[in-house]
Amino acid sequence: MEIIYTDHTRIRMNQRDITEADIKMTLGSPDQIFPSFGGRKCARKMIKGETLEVVFVKENDQTIVITTYWLEGD
Repeated sequence: MEIIYTDHTRIRMNQRDITEADIKMTLGSPDQIFPSFGGRKCARKMIKGETLEVVFVKENDQTIVITTYWLEGD
């Protein structure tokens, strides 16, 4: 699976201290996955005691990450 990171995603990763490894782990073995708007999907994974959410779309053999963030209150 090829993962493409948008410019927006890269900015958010830097701001929120999220690594490519965190995203790969979330997409590769999510605790939850559910549909979002516009054909997007959300994957969630508990990492280091916090829940990471990754918003993405699948296009052919590519996974395009739209944004990512830590959920508050978990």
